[in-house]
Amino acid sequence: MKDSLQASFQIIKAKWPVHTLMYLVSLLLSAIPFFVFYQILEKEAGQSILLNELVPDFNFMVFGDFWNASGKDFKPVFWYSLGAGFIGSLVYTFFSGGVIDELSNSKRLFNFSRFFKQSARFFPEYLGLLVFLGILLFVFFLVSGLIYFIFASIAHGSTERGYFFWLLPPSFILFVFMSFGLVLSFYAKVFMYKEPRIGFVTAFWEAFYYIFRRKESVFIFWGIGLIGVGVLLIYLLLDKYIGMRSGFTITVFFVFQQVLIFSKFVLKHWNYAAALDYFERNPMLFFKEPIIDIAIIEFSKEEDINSIIPDKSADESSKLSED
Repeated sequence: MKDSLQASFQIIKAKWPVHTLMYLVSLLLSAIPFFVFYQILEKEAGQSILLNELVPDFNFMVFGDFWNASGKDFKPVFWYSLGAGFIGSLVYTFFSGGVIDELSNSKRLFNFSRFFKQSARFFPEYLGLLVFLGILLFVFFLVSGLIYFIFASIAHGSTERGYFFWLLPPSFILFVFMSFGLVLSFYAKVFMYKEPRIGFVTAFWEAFYYIFRRKESVFIFWGIGLIGVGVLLIYLLLDKYIGMRSGFTITVFFVFQQVLIFSKFVLKHWNYAAALDYFERNPMLFFKEPIIDIAIIEFSKEEDINSIIPDKSADESSKLSED
């Protein structure tokens, strides 16, 4: 586990152009919802002292009054954000093939033409995997909701502490299965990249059995996730002790938020790199190639040659019989 984390970290260190490209794509997709939000906010609160009250210290009562008065006007932001998120998932799915191809060779210089070609090459299968996982995820959330309902019914009438402890088991199950599903998606894409002959359904089941037999792959995912949690905790601590209390601190936190978004792509690519490295250390055959005996091959070659070259002895014997 430690070796895979270190080796994959060296890979993502050498692939900053890939992380930067995906960050810029994400920034471009979020520009439209942000612009719409800014326009509405300027229209609704531009001439009031509301922002002056909210910036130094967030007051939920002030925000609640503002939202009751102007909340309906922000509905377009929700739909734009939803559309941007959907398009973003398709765009990132498209570029996943190029990302994995770049991460597979840390010494190769970034080439956008190759990156785009590899992205287009694997997009149909990766899109099929996205739809397939989306359907399974929907079913999984329905089952999880049923499990939560059962545990909440058991905890009915208990104290807040009782509810907390009764809901711990289903929360832990949900966390484990969500982790398993995310790791499965990483390895399924890697499998299709390593062996393009398999489809997304086959890659899904191969990844399922592979991860189930090698649970260390999930631990690697958790190790990378802990680093992301650490970055998020740093942001929350800075927000608590510094806060966005002036124009300068707002600018500082905006920059830090962009670093946080950039680190999201770095961590995601780290998981791809870790899957590539772990698979190299623990390979698996997708197809069993047929074993052909060398003697049979040689015999077939001799037959082919004899069928082409006429038998001289047969010709001589036929001539003698004619004489």
